[in-house]
Amino acid sequence: MISKDRQGNESMCFCREEIASGEAIPVHKHLNEDELIFAYAGEATMRIGQKEIILKQGAVALIPKGVWHGVRNTGKEKFIMVFSYSPAGFEEYFREMGSPAGTPWQPKSQAEFDRLEKKWGIVYE
Repeated sequence: MISKDRQGNESMCFCREEIASGEAIPVHKHLNEDELIFAYAGEATMRIGQKEIILKQGAVALIPKGVWHGVRNTGKEKFIMVFSYSPAGFEEYFREMGSPAGTPWQPKSQAEFDRLEKKWGIVYE
């Protein structure tokens, strides 16, 4: 929605993610960015460090860089979150990891995952 390469903002970006019921973002940590998540719609369980919290519509979570975190949609509806990274730039990881809008996702090889993780400073548990 707002990215370093498109708007030229160095300090933060702003993104949106939809997670289907039962789906998850695996536990991981960012080595270079703080992350702020706002639960726009739905409900999810989030792990931050060793704690689990419930994110309901309107909830906010701050994840400092280097802290393990992940989210699972535990509700029956789509979980929609808007989130920001500071500093900006990490949003490019999603462009490299994903596929262009309207096209099927192309699975990545382990070598591709490893390259992207190293390039963007993300570590999966």
